[in-house]
Amino acid sequence: MGKNILKLSNVSKDYIGPLGNKVHLLENIEFDLELNKSTSIIAPKGAGKSSLLKIVSGLEQPTSGEIIASENFKKVLIPSEPSSFPWLSVFENVLFGNKKLDTDKAMEIVELVGLEGYEDHRPHNNSYGFRFRIALARALAVNPDLVVLDEPFTNMKSTTKEEIYSLVREVNSSVDCTFLIGTTNISEAIFLSEQIILVQKNPGKVFDKINIDLPFERSIDIMNDEKFIQIRNQIESKFRKLETNQLFSFSI
Repeated sequence: MGKNILKLSNVSKDYIGPLGNKVHLLENIEFDLELNKSTSIIAPKGAGKSSLLKIVSGLEQPTSGEIIASENFKKVLIPSEPSSFPWLSVFENVLFGNKKLDTDKAMEIVELVGLEGYEDHRPHNNSYGFRFRIALARALAVNPDLVVLDEPFTNMKSTTKEEIYSLVREVNSSVDCTFLIGTTNISEAIFLSEQIILVQKNPGKVFDKINIDLPFERSIDIMNDEKFIQIRNQIESKFRKLETNQLFSFSI
């Protein structure tokens, strides 16, 4: 705990809009990630959150700035629509993430994400929660240093979200990897994280960072705790001071 595993230094992103205009999307983003400490990025829609997560994941390049990490650092992105291959079983989906994975280790991962007993199931048209478990298992199959989540919980039912939030916390405590979560849901960010990065828009830039002083082991009931509510109100107040008219979600 406390070991720095990745650092963003002055990361900016520009792109050319559909009318040929230059859009300054992200400006001088800086923050550190630490081993086994989950971090959430809360940003209004249009602030460049998804682009930032793709830059961290190595799927996009910044216009300027750099991502500093150790050699052979492994990063995996789970997008907002977690995918699974319907012609493959759950077990085959996991092995697709790492074809060199041995059977015993693959079964450990299947059990870790709560899919024991579904190894031979083909996940066509299953729930978002089921598909997320598969996507998470496939990500863990490559033994990543960092798992990046880009709002994969948005379309889940409330009861499913509760289960998946708890699953992410359990995996975070069981596996030697770190989570970076992009979201507009304040309660979700607090529950899942030890650190929250607040990002404003036009351009997207960090305007505050908050350390979450809550027990590492958390049940969903902690959302009713006075300290949890104080943190949520604090974050809401910080965004209101920006006079942003963007809506955020405060509940699961």
